[in-house]
Amino acid sequence: MIDVNIILQRNNFDIHIKEQFHAGITGIFGASGSGKTSLLQSIAGLANPQKGSISIQDREVFNAEKKINIPVQKRKIGYVFQEGRLFPHMSIEKNLLYGVKEKSSLTFNEVVSLLNLNDILKSRPSTISGGERQRTALGRALLSSPDILLLDEPFSAVDVQLRAQILPFLLKIHRKVNIPILVVSHDLPDLLKLTDKLCLIDQGRVVGHDDYHKLLRSAKAMRLFGKNSIMNSIGMKVKNMDPEKGLTILSTNGDENNVKVRCEKSQLTYQVGEALKIFISSDDIALSKEKLTEVTIQNQLKGKITEIIPRGATSLCLVDVGFQLVVEITAESSHRMHMEKGSEVWCLFKSVAIDVAG
Repeated sequence: MIDVNIILQRNNFDIHIKEQFHAGITGIFGASGSGKTSLLQSIAGLANPQKGSISIQDREVFNAEKKINIPVQKRKIGYVFQEGRLFPHMSIEKNLLYGVKEKSSLTFNEVVSLLNLNDILKSRPSTISGGERQRTALGRALLSSPDILLLDEPFSAVDVQLRAQILPFLLKIHRKVNIPILVVSHDLPDLLKLTDKLCLIDQGRVVGHDDYHKLLRSAKAMRLFGKNSIMNSIGMKVKNMDPEKGLTILSTNGDENNVKVRCEKSQLTYQVGEALKIFISSDDIALSKEKLTEVTIQNQLKGKITEIIPRGATSLCLVDVGFQLVVEITAESSHRMHMEKGSEVWCLFKSVAIDVAG
């Protein structure tokens, strides 16, 4: 666990944060300049708050009043910067070995296998891709046997294709090591592909720290998410596959709801029972009062509106279809269709509108 209670003065505002972060991945989300990186730097010892204290796994590493300030290298923290910061004159193997501690919880071979680095061990950082450099930086951090892992904008220096390569490795790390992992990003969809646990920071203050779906009910969180469409993030399992049609049939964990989702499946091969997360933008879902028969849309899920959240010219409808779906509709549509809490509706969305993360 990470226990933070600090006041850190910056030029344009002060950072006041009092939060606890537990094992697993927590996404630190906010606009650029909101204080996200300052929080990570304070935890790592790269910034010194004027007041307060910081404890990592019940070990106090900073206390302004007691004049405790454990040096960076002794805090047992794995810190991965957005540009990786590898040693350019060293091979990938030597970069990795630089982080090795005698009592590392993971062996060198385990980390190389976990992050699929074996084919580039003899290469120099300048000759490999941005995704491979980030994976190397992750490996070096893991080999230091950290009590916590801090990732500062790990996706900002790589393109969309490389992000898709890095995300599965972060999830593998999460399953392998049971430590707190804080990931800073201003890109909400990237964070949601890793975790539903979010800590929202705005102007140096935490304005929400909870499960993503609960935060959607917070006015402060909604303002921070902005006017962009809200992303649905849903955990599901592979139920069946139809390679000929290029579709994979997914269902929720609970059989009692018997909810099925079909998603485009042409590039990856999944196993029946495999856990996945799917992502659907709130404005890619339409609502109907009836199930439609003469239509090409693959997915039609029956549900009930549990809440309607006004959002200016639009409204967010929270619909229970066995799992929660957030659907954005215009105020005119809401009025015309007499949408209200308790209304039974069908949620319609195309299979190609679904993004899948393993």
